[in-house]
Amino acid sequence: MKETARLGRLGEAAGIHNNILALTFYILAFTGGFILARTPVMDQMLPLGLMFTAGLPKFYALAAGIGAFCGYFLPVGGIGAFRYITAIFAVLSIKMLLQGFRRLSDIPLFSAGIGLVTSAVTGAAAIASTGSPSAVVLVAAESILTGGGAYFIHRAVRIRRHNRLGLSGTELASVVILISILLMGLIPIHIGELSLGRICALVMVLAAARFGKEQAGAVAGICSGFVIALSDRSFLFAIGVFAFGGLCAGLFSQLGKLGSALAFVLSGGLVLILAGVDMGVLSLMLEVLASSVIFLFLPRRLGIMLAEVFAPPVQLPRLDGLRKSLVMRLEFAANALSDVSQTVEEVAERLRRINAPDFDDVLRCVEQDACKGCTLRINCWETDRAATLSALLEMTKAIKQGIYEAETAAPEEFASKCLRLSSVGRSLFTHFSDYISKQSAENRIKEVRSVVSDQFDGISNMLYDLSEEFEHAQRYDTDTAGRIVQALKDIGIITSDCACVLDKYGRMAVEIRIRNAKDITLNRVHILRQVSGVCEREFDPPCINEVSGEVFITLCERAVYSVEYGVSQLSCTRNRMCGDAYSYFSDGKGHSIMIISDGMGNGGRAAVDGAMAAGLMSRLLKAGFGFDCSLRIVNSAMLFKSTDESLATIDIASIDLYTGKVELYKAGAAPTLVRRSGRVGKAESSSLPAGIIRDIGFDKAMVSLNAGDIVLMLSDGAITEGLDWIYAELEAWRDGTAQELADHIAEAARRRRSDGHEDDITVMAAILHRAV
Repeated sequence: MKETARLGRLGEAAGIHNNILALTFYILAFTGGFILARTPVMDQMLPLGLMFTAGLPKFYALAAGIGAFCGYFLPVGGIGAFRYITAIFAVLSIKMLLQGFRRLSDIPLFSAGIGLVTSAVTGAAAIASTGSPSAVVLVAAESILTGGGAYFIHRAVRIRRHNRLGLSGTELASVVILISILLMGLIPIHIGELSLGRICALVMVLAAARFGKEQAGAVAGICSGFVIALSDRSFLFAIGVFAFGGLCAGLFSQLGKLGSALAFVLSGGLVLILAGVDMGVLSLMLEVLASSVIFLFLPRRLGIMLAEVFAPPVQLPRLDGLRKSLVMRLEFAANALSDVSQTVEEVAERLRRINAPDFDDVLRCVEQDACKGCTLRINCWETDRAATLSALLEMTKAIKQGIYEAETAAPEEFASKCLRLSSVGRSLFTHFSDYISKQSAENRIKEVRSVVSDQFDGISNMLYDLSEEFEHAQRYDTDTAGRIVQALKDIGIITSDCACVLDKYGRMAVEIRIRNAKDITLNRVHILRQVSGVCEREFDPPCINEVSGEVFITLCERAVYSVEYGVSQLSCTRNRMCGDAYSYFSDGKGHSIMIISDGMGNGGRAAVDGAMAAGLMSRLLKAGFGFDCSLRIVNSAMLFKSTDESLATIDIASIDLYTGKVELYKAGAAPTLVRRSGRVGKAESSSLPAGIIRDIGFDKAMVSLNAGDIVLMLSDGAITEGLDWIYAELEAWRDGTAQELADHIAEAARRRRSDGHEDDITVMAAILHRAV
């Protein structure tokens, strides 16, 4: 009951507030209609009250119409106002009759049409009474002016109904024209020789240029200058002052309020000098100076309100079409590279069958070189061919063993019959050596071709990963970005761009850009509170960077866990170079990744292999590629690195800081121990290290951890005495840092080794903690 009563009181208070607000707008509409009805245009017309009534929605048109009626009822400088009173009644009657057709009444052209038609029809009576041709032109111009003004007023008053993230060019022009029309009523009010209305209009142009840059400054200057010039035809040159001054003030807006004001004064002064010197020019020059001084001393809160009106629209990303196109291009490129790999393999196989070295070519060359002209040639190569071939094969075996003398290498029976044994031996050695060289080259080319094919496949897989990343990993929440922009406006921060990005895990990052931040106080706590409240998520404190006068703010969703690392590495026999390599880093997407690579053997050669495998794997994972395709690239690089055998184990642990899930990837690596809730388990590998064969893959495992749980990664040198003692040490570990745990296990492993040998030892420990 208490809650219901409290909600009732809140609803009643909100109703009272809305009623007061509505009454205020009614009073303003009445006042505006009255003042504008008494404001002459070009000293001959009074269309502003009619224009204002026609442009307002029906809720306030009645109040504006009553005000305009009162204004027109009183005589104004001898200008006949009876036809304007008739037009006012016509406008109100049409709006009331068509109030049920909401779609029609919400169209700006509807208001423009009412203003134009009523002005033209009532003006026709004046034309009929005078019969002057000039009256026709005057009424036509007045009708067009009334319809155009009503159109822009209609658009301007309806902008407030929408939750907009800045004004477009048309909306900005509409707002400026509405304000300028209202300020025309203040032009007759003078302080000495200075017009209050023109000073206010100049301040508005300066504000538009400062907060909306050159586009808003030029639009505001042109529109307000034209409207102000309508009040007095002797001030037509003011259009140039307003327009050029607004443009220049916008161009120098990056220099702050002072820069915009100086540019406005200098450019306006230049136009006024070109216009010649008279009292009107001098008074406008003084008004330019006065408006610049007033602008410089505007209160900060008022400046923020003006920035909300004149700031350019916030850019929210609309990347669905671009993303689809990019995904299609990446998938096409991936398929093309995969096809290239297959085509290379097929063509290479065909060429191998055509160009592969053939031992029959060796025999033919020996017959041509050594046996040409011999009387026994037909007997050796036709009648007794099998025995000759058998003898030559025996000689090739001897050549492989390093025996090059034909008399020694040839079988005794063949040596006793052959008339040119020395020539046969030399020829066989020469051509068989060429055959062996070609065969070795072909095998090496085949290995290289296989590696290149694997590289094509690996790049193809990378492109597939990128296409998946763009297709599913990131999406832009424009609705939330719009609410963030509005929330920051509430604390006086006017943004230029805002992007709210969700990755494939549903985690959010917010990126904000502010172009004109000199007059804005950026409070990290306030920004964090506003963004967290809108998104209903916890974020880390914002990162604020200023680059080239622009401010970039980045907020990332706060992770549930943090990781404490510890690494201990002991080189074999105290060598300067360790055959093990390790790395740990954050991928920027809420994962902490640890890598250990154990090169074959120890010392410099092992250090190169381990560092290459760990370093290349780290770079690929940091670039955003998947674990499997990164392994293929590393494996092909290891195969291609040297003609000698080159291999290294790869052991990876990926910890999700939002869920606590740990993914383990192993290629020939030592077991990884995990302590969860005080109990220790292990993940082992049966796969081969990288650098042995072409097709290898990870052994994978996954486990969910909580705060206080431990991941312990080891190289082969740490487990030579088994795992039982490490189980016991890990289960007994209570108080201490991750670094202390890694040092303790590594030193104990060195002390316990009992086989008389030494090996490189690397221990990596990671302890999960709740994020603070």
